[in-house]
This record gives sequence, structure tokens and C-alpha cells, in this order.
Amino acid sequence: MADVLEFSPTVAENPAYRRVRASSRGFAVLFGGLLWAFVALAAFGVWAVIFYRGGVLSLGAPGGMISTGGHPPPGYVTFASLSLTHRVVYALVWIVRSAPMVLLFWNLQGLFRLYARGQVFATRNARHLQWVGIALLADAALPFLCHLALSASGYEIDRHWAHMTSIQELLLGGLVLVIAQVMLVGREIEQDREGFV
Repeated sequence: MADVLEFSPTVAENPAYRRVRASSRGFAVLFGGLLWAFVALAAFGVWAVIFYRGGVLSLGAPGGMISTGGHPPPGYVTFASLSLTHRVVYALVWIVRSAPMVLLFWNLQGLFRLYARGQVFATRNARHLQWVGIALLADAALPFLCHLALSASGYEIDRHWAHMTSIQELLLGGLVLVIAQVMLVGREIEQDREGFV
């Protein structure tokens, strides 16, 4: 029985790879910034839903609303007017709905960091791509799943959960998962080839 050692391939320093590495550094910084901005926004959203007592944030059947006048239109209720239990439920929904985007940006940052280091076809790259696909699929499915959970519990106010972007995310997530599998198969073929002398 032979042992297979896996090495992360470092690409040759030709001009094309230097361009890939340079542009990947920028994308790694971009996705890192988006990751932390989204984490901060999610944390602020949880705080606002539970503790904000003003009339600017409201929720109605068509969705959430930020009204600068402080008085929501008819059919909307302010978060401040909801019971603490209701606000906590919506804070949990906010956390669940934010998690796929955090996962997406985390893995995109990791993927482009690998590219910036010259690791292009490593197993770790494919794993990051798999998680990107999973995050897209989760982000597509969660509006409907949260709608079902809130409807069953009687806490639903926002009934605006069906979006065309969910179908796009489902297709894109599935596509990314297939690409990740192709990368893993390609890596295995490369390892087999390296095993022959």
C-alpha cells in the first residue's frame, strides 16, 4: 500500500501567474472587508431588533422598512412595539439569514488568499469553492424555511420571502459545487500522474 503525500502546488512565476496573484490579493482584501462589514451589520441588526426603541425600524407584510420620519406607513409595526419574545425571534431569524453571507465571504477571502500565494489547484481551493456553493444554496433556501418556521410559530409579520434571486442563487450554488468537484477530480488526476516516475 502506497502513501500519497499531498503538496499544495505553487505555480511558476510567469507573467500570467503574477497577474493572477496580484489581482487575487485585491480580491482577498475586498472579501475580507465585506466579511467584517457584514458581520458588523448583522450584529447591529440584532442589537436594533432587540433594543432599539424608536420608530424608524418597522416591519410589515411586504417586508422591513426604514422610515426617516419615524412613523411607519399603514400595515407596518415598529420593532419597538413588538413583545420581547417577538423581537428575539426576529433577531434569531436575522442571525440565521445572515450566516450564509458570512460563510460566503469567509470562504471567498480564503480562496483568494490561496490564489495570492500561488496555490491554484490545491484541495483547499476546492473545499473553499464547495463552501461557497453551500452558502449560496443556503442563502437561497433560508427565506422560505424561515417563512415556514415563523408561520408555524405564529410570529410571522414579513410575508415577502419569495424572490427571483433565490432561484438564481440555487442555480449558481449548484454550479459552483460542480466546479469544486471538477477541481477535486483534477487534483486527484494530477496526484496520480505525479505518482508515476
